[in-house]
Amino acid sequence: MDEIQQDVVMDEAWASLLELCGDQIRADIDKPITDNADISEQVKARTYTLNHASQILGIKTQTLRYASQELALDSFLDPDGTIRYPAYTFEPTAHDPDMREMIAGYERLKSRDLRDLLDLKSKVLNRRLRRLGVTSKSVVWRDVRGMWILPETFDEYRKMLNGLREGQNEERRDKKRKKRERRRKRREEQTQLRNRLIDAFPKWRDSARDHQMIYMHIGDPNSGKTHDALEALKEAGSGWYLAPLRLLAYEIFDRLNDAGVKCSLLTGEEYIPVDGAHITAATIEMFNPVTSGECVIIDEAQMLADADRGWAWTRAMMESKAPEMHIIGPPTARTLMEVLSSAAEIPYEVVEHTRLTPIRVADRHFTLEALPNHTILVAFTRQGVLDLKTKLERLGRSVSVVYGSLPPEVRRRQADRFANGETEICVATDAVGMGLNLPADVVCFYEIEKYDGRTVRRLLPSEVRQIGGRAGRYGYSQAGLITTTNKHHLRHIRNMHDAEPEILTHARVAPTVDDLSLIPGNLSEQLTEWAALESIPEELRAVITTADLAERVELAKMLSDEQIANLGLASALQLVNAPTRKSTRSYWLQCAYMILEGYQIPEPPIAPVPIQDSEDLEGTEYSIACADIYLWLSRRKEFKEFCEAYDVVHESRREWSLSIDQALLQKLDTARRCTSCGKILPSRHRYRICDSCYFDK
Repeated sequence: MDEIQQDVVMDEAWASLLELCGDQIRADIDKPITDNADISEQVKARTYTLNHASQILGIKTQTLRYASQELALDSFLDPDGTIRYPAYTFEPTAHDPDMREMIAGYERLKSRDLRDLLDLKSKVLNRRLRRLGVTSKSVVWRDVRGMWILPETFDEYRKMLNGLREGQNEERRDKKRKKRERRRKRREEQTQLRNRLIDAFPKWRDSARDHQMIYMHIGDPNSGKTHDALEALKEAGSGWYLAPLRLLAYEIFDRLNDAGVKCSLLTGEEYIPVDGAHITAATIEMFNPVTSGECVIIDEAQMLADADRGWAWTRAMMESKAPEMHIIGPPTARTLMEVLSSAAEIPYEVVEHTRLTPIRVADRHFTLEALPNHTILVAFTRQGVLDLKTKLERLGRSVSVVYGSLPPEVRRRQADRFANGETEICVATDAVGMGLNLPADVVCFYEIEKYDGRTVRRLLPSEVRQIGGRAGRYGYSQAGLITTTNKHHLRHIRNMHDAEPEILTHARVAPTVDDLSLIPGNLSEQLTEWAALESIPEELRAVITTADLAERVELAKMLSDEQIANLGLASALQLVNAPTRKSTRSYWLQCAYMILEGYQIPEPPIAPVPIQDSEDLEGTEYSIACADIYLWLSRRKEFKEFCEAYDVVHESRREWSLSIDQALLQKLDTARRCTSCGKILPSRHRYRICDSCYFDK
């Protein structure tokens, strides 16, 4: 059929509808419709569409469609498939209140509208509707018309609902206006507070800087950086060696005293004075810039960027009064150290160090059975280290272990046995990457993924270099070797070792009591607000950022506002600085409560001695971690009076450390076992039961 024939058929179809339309033109048509007008236009002028009609009646199209069928309203389909209502029958219906109400009776209601109008909870409304024989999903207007406080007509219901919604909308608009006003006021207050905090930021530049000199010892591990810096400290005759770990401070303490240089030890938990000593080996948080002496060594300068502890490195570097400072770090920290020195206008000189023994990545991976002596085997969890220890000992190897939760004394004894050749393999976490004297021929990565506190990720170039750099014993090895126990892992290690490590960009700072006193709210709110404001002077924002205060905030939340007020802000801040972790927070809280009540703080829980199994080992480590909190508190003048059992706790901690060392020495079975059948689980197994038990279940 051609187009002309189609047009003729359509015109005939429209013409057949003229009689159904009647002669009445729609009320909303202004201009007259002549008999010469197109037939379809004549039909449209005399009818209302379904959408148009439902708008006039104020109901949904589906409601009108259903009511049309039930009430036999005049309607027809046009050639385009559109439902049409003749004006001559529809307009009287639309103007008849009874008919409008009858049609509206089919309107489906929203349960939310009924709840809001009746001010009822969902359960109460549903109960009422069930009594009427309907549900919230099927209720229509005629079911509830005139019920409860509802009106008799749908028009009144709509007005009532529109009034409610308008009131709600106005209330929402008012809330938004108030919220915007609060935000504006909050921004103004934050700006004023930030400016006050910036004004209080430490002034690192002063005239005394002209008499200071920083020597930056830059190089990879095993390049003689620490040796050269210590020689300068010996020559100066007074000052500090600042370490990231108690273990490293102990090592330098012994090293200097063995060399005839008197040196005291100061850590968060312990002070060992040496008569006539003018040098102190300390953990860096214990440094007192006022008594800097003639020379200060700051080790592991990459820790400037550490989110949790970096503030201590920044403070030591920027507030030291010593005429001579030696800062030791990898190449990735050089730019940051230079920028900080320039910011404080301290003259500096870069001393570059090269590795004393070359290092390379192996061409092949090693199996556990074929690991050579003098190998450090690296895993990244405590349990992974202990599993590997048991596995290697069953292969007839002698093993040392080093991991973070081991007491420093035990780590040192374990490391010394390996360094002295008493053990063949040292299984360790990345704790070996920082300062430990662990000379090895080979560093072998058993794992290449680690949990960084937020997510499990693959090792970065800086981590591979820092840990792998322990390979190569100066004077013993011709070259250090880095490898893995998996050929696929070896490819990643090689790529990371060859890649350029990411350059460190920002050092960290932490709040002082004076800073927090400017901020309203309780201690957790003050700490959170201080971190959020990032109140760093404009000229330093490119290199300084705030520390991660998450653990301190969590501890502060455990104390009430009244308790913090009783302690005083300075003491409260000192208290939340205690060396806790998630597992020891409950013990810390017991200590805090006793301090608040004026009683002696409780001694740490007794360790399970002798250590028989892995569970005993973990329990002893927990007891030592609690003892560390006790000893740390005892070293603070604010809390010293509540720690009269210091000597007892110190001795207990020493005995517990020895028991761990003895247990590890006696080849304690520390393998992880299936909780169902007791079978030893593979080292990389991620679950608590073995595959056989899982599939059996």
